[in-house]
Amino acid sequence: MEKKIDSCGQLDFWLLPAGILEVRPAVGLEKKSPLTLAEAKKIEAVQAKYHKESGRSIRLLVRLDNLTNVDKEVNAFWKTAESKLNDPYTSGIALLASNLVSKMMGSVLLAINRQEYPTKLFQSREKALKWLESLEER
Repeated sequence: MEKKIDSCGQLDFWLLPAGILEVRPAVGLEKKSPLTLAEAKKIEAVQAKYHKESGRSIRLLVRLDNLTNVDKEVNAFWKTAESKLNDPYTSGIALLASNLVSKMMGSVLLAINRQEYPTKLFQSREKALKWLESLEER
């Protein structure tokens, strides 16, 4: 059973049955907005809390539906040591792009932010979940 575990700004955080964390647009959110620094830091904090409490690797599904772009502060943050603290515990991240705009944004994010763990762009939630479930614990 899926369980909402947190929220921040335009984002809701869900824990899925297979131990996968999912970042979704907040319920009722219709406005498309850039990802903010506070939201980016919250994504990292939720991952850290999950790993600390469960002892499991982080497998993250990020829905890009309502994001239009990423603030410059966020791009700078993702290059800092603070944003890399979860990397040793991360098995992989799947970006879900359901439309052309989110697909372009996902491609840019993958090109700019190279990671030490597998990161992949999907158009199908089912395929993204299957891929995340196939990743080994770290």
